[in-house]
Amino acid sequence: MRRSVIGIVSLLAVILPSNQGWADFRHARMGPRPRAMGSAFVGVADDVNAVYWNPAGITHIERFEVTGCRTLLYAVDNLSNDYISGAYHWHGVAAFGVSWVRLDLEDIYHEDTINFAIARKAPFIKGLSIGGSVKIFSLSAPGYEKYNDPAYEGRDVKPSFDLGIHYRSKHRWTIGAVVYNINEPKLKLLKTTVHPDPVYRDIAIGVSYKFRDLLLVSYDIKSRYGDLDNTVGRIGSEIWFFEAVALRGGFEQENMTGGFGLKHNRWQIDVMLETHYELGNTYQFAATIRL
Repeated sequence: MRRSVIGIVSLLAVILPSNQGWADFRHARMGPRPRAMGSAFVGVADDVNAVYWNPAGITHIERFEVTGCRTLLYAVDNLSNDYISGAYHWHGVAAFGVSWVRLDLEDIYHEDTINFAIARKAPFIKGLSIGGSVKIFSLSAPGYEKYNDPAYEGRDVKPSFDLGIHYRSKHRWTIGAVVYNINEPKLKLLKTTVHPDPVYRDIAIGVSYKFRDLLLVSYDIKSRYGDLDNTVGRIGSEIWFFEAVALRGGFEQENMTGGFGLKHNRWQIDVMLETHYELGNTYQFAATIRL
C-alpha cells in the first residue's frame, strides 16, 4: 500500500506543468486571464491577479477586487487546482493583497501557497510602483499519514519572499519585473529525504503595449529552475469589444492558450483553455467581483 501511495504522489509530480519530480510551488500560473494570454502577465499586472504574478501591479486596482478560480488538470480524477485572490488600493497610502492557491489530489497529496502582498506608487518617478510579498508554502501528504509511514513527519511549512516593480508609461506601454522566492526555501515530506524539494529563485521580465485602447499585446521572459541560462518566452494578446467581451490568446513554448472574458461594471467571468500535446488540455474558470 505504501508503494501505491508513493506511486500516486510521483505521478502527480510528473504530470504537473513543470514536468519535474518536485513540488510545483515555483509557479503554477493561476488565473484564466493571465494564462489565456500565454502567461505573459508580469508586464501587464493590472488586476487582482497581480497579487500572484507581480505584487507591484496591485497599485493599478481602483476598487476592491476578489476572484475565485478552479482549474481542471488533464482530466485526472480527483486532481484540482483552486485559487482565491483579493486586493484593495488605499489611495495615498498603499495597496494590499492576499491570495491562496491549493493543488490537491484528494486524500493523497496537496500543496498550499498563501501570499500577502503590499505595494505603493513611487513618489520620485511617476508611473513606477514597487511591491513585495510574503508567501507561506505548505506541503502535505495525507496518504503517507493514513498508512502510518514512519518516515512521514507531517506537514512541512516554509516562508518565501517575492519582490516586484511595475512601470506604466503615458505612451501605452508598461514594463514589469519580479524576483520570485528570494530566499529559495526547500521542503520535504519524509525525514529520510536527502535532497529536499527546492522552490527556486526565478526572475521574470515582461512588457506590454496597447493599440488604440483595444488590442493589448504582451511578452514575458522568465528563468526556470533557478538557472538564468534556462529561460522560457511567453507571448499573449487581449482584445476587448465594447468594453464587455474579451478574446485572448497566447503561446508558451509549444503550448497554445486561448480564452474569453465577459465584463460588467461589478463582475467579470473568465475562461481559459491550454493545450498540451502529451498530457492533454487544461481548463480554468474564474469569477471576479469589484466593489
